[in-house]
Amino acid sequence: MKSMTGFGRAEQNSRLGRFTVEIASVNNRFLESSIRLPRPFGALETQIREQVTAAVSRGKVNLSVNLVEPEDAPDKALINMAAAKAYYRQLRQLRKDLGLKDDIAIRDLLLLPEVTRPERVEPDLETVQKLLSKVIAKALKALVAMRAREGKALASDMADRLKTMSTVIGEVERKSAGAVKIYADKLANRIDELIAAPMRDSQRLEEEIAIFADRTDIAEECLRFRSHISQFNVTLKKREAVGRRLNFILQEMNREVNTIGSKCSEFEISADVISLKEEIEKIREQVQNVE
Repeated sequence: MKSMTGFGRAEQNSRLGRFTVEIASVNNRFLESSIRLPRPFGALETQIREQVTAAVSRGKVNLSVNLVEPEDAPDKALINMAAAKAYYRQLRQLRKDLGLKDDIAIRDLLLLPEVTRPERVEPDLETVQKLLSKVIAKALKALVAMRAREGKALASDMADRLKTMSTVIGEVERKSAGAVKIYADKLANRIDELIAAPMRDSQRLEEEIAIFADRTDIAEECLRFRSHISQFNVTLKKREAVGRRLNFILQEMNREVNTIGSKCSEFEISADVISLKEEIEKIREQVQNVE
């Protein structure tokens, strides 16, 4: 089981410079990927998104790629001849109009805006894609490893809470087993207080007790609850995305607990029902971060 929270980082030096890839993920209902690339590499976004999808099934993933070019990379520039000639004509006219004698040097022209501009070299996207794929794979591996570590910790805590719930549901079963007898004794005592003992209708009393027993019988709910605990434990050990399935199981567990609470009015059982609900809610909060 994996958490949806994680972080991965990787670097790779190349003749193009040092590539740095950082990937962070948080919980999300579905898989949502945000890719940030240097402008020349924008065409590679689709391939990178597919690579992320192959490694992660759920979560909001933010991936950023940074490229630091080598410091010793030769600076290349192009001279804008049209701009240089236009400046030169205007400067000659200005010198004439102002009666200046200074010469117009090349260095003066090169300092003017738009006369020189960096040479734009289109990157070899195929080469960049192969290189980036390796760096992203390393970062994804680190991300998945961190998500797995957090998932293991979550699974361990959930398993402990399931043991607690199993113990509590056992107490509910034990306490509910004597609830019918307690009700029968109270009902009989109350009738004895109201009427003379010889006038008691034993058949009506037995019918009332039977109705109460049927209405408060929670054996089936407890059995289903234990089954859900077993399913939850099995799902925790699956080597796949289990977040949605765990959430569905919790919904069923909560439904059974609500039914138990509505059938049993005894204070002690009500307290156990509250404890079960607390544990379910704590697990639900953790499941929201499970892939």
